[in-house]
Amino acid sequence: MTRFLVFLVLLLVLQPMSATAQSTRTALTVALADGPTTRSAGFLIAQQRGYFTEAGLDVTLTASQFGRAPIDALVDSSADLAVEIMPLALAARAKGGDVVHVAQFFQRATLNLICRKSIDQPIKLAGHNVGVWLNGWESSFYAWLSRLGLSYFATGGGVTIVRQGADAEIFLENEVDCLTTTSYRAPFALASMGDGRAGLITYSYQDLDLGMLEDGLYARGADLANPAKVDAYARFLTAAARGWQSLQDDPSQAERLILELSAQDKLDPAQVAESLAAVSKAVAAGTVEIGALDDAAFDRTVNLLLTGAPEPTLTSAPAGAVSAILRQRP
Repeated sequence: MTRFLVFLVLLLVLQPMSATAQSTRTALTVALADGPTTRSAGFLIAQQRGYFTEAGLDVTLTASQFGRAPIDALVDSSADLAVEIMPLALAARAKGGDVVHVAQFFQRATLNLICRKSIDQPIKLAGHNVGVWLNGWESSFYAWLSRLGLSYFATGGGVTIVRQGADAEIFLENEVDCLTTTSYRAPFALASMGDGRAGLITYSYQDLDLGMLEDGLYARGADLANPAKVDAYARFLTAAARGWQSLQDDPSQAERLILELSAQDKLDPAQVAESLAAVSKAVAAGTVEIGALDDAAFDRTVNLLLTGAPEPTLTSAPAGAVSAILRQRP
């Protein structure tokens, strides 16, 4: 987290601006999703290249604080917009938060289950310890277990579920045989394995048709009734989309940016390149309009949140949770 905050501060240094010019722009605070900087590459490119400035915006990109998700910053009005995974956003809405989905950046789920080579078939999960992320992420895994006919109780040949953090520590220390992670986190989380990564088995929830929508853009519903705010949000989306398109058009430029911002941390260029490639694949720029919401993917996500886990994230389908108002503007 400290590393990510340093990145954002450095970005502000890279973008000099006069006080006069700043006063003529609309200020926006955008809460970004947690994780490696590669996850937010499109926004960082847009900031560094001045796309937000060209759109008449003064954008402050903020990182999540410990114990708080980006959607929390939106709900308590400390941010104007938030980049969040759909399970957390819809859960916040179900609890009364004025949360509305206005754009979708990640079109493909990045969530994976990575297992040791002995678990080369899904049914071989039986009898093993599996690290699982909770807080909405777990719905895909439970739905998969149900499809496989496997129990989540250790007795009777079931799977032992171990609550896992964002890192790979319990996997590296052999406490679990399978690790939950994302395609863009894996290069960093498993770096210490070196060539041993090649022998691991990866199960992609997207490929299993159990992927949930991840990083999207959320606003407060009340703000969408304000034409001035809608205009500013639409300009943010257009500028951010330019940044995400730049990632696909010139990934080497994005790699240089990430490495420049993380010079003190000495990130491995190969790991950064692998992570950025995974993020670019998730955005799927060139195959779908950046920011568009796929209705089938939305319906699949909602269904998994309603039925996937023993304690469902949602108890009823959300109504009015999506708006295309930013993408409908000329």
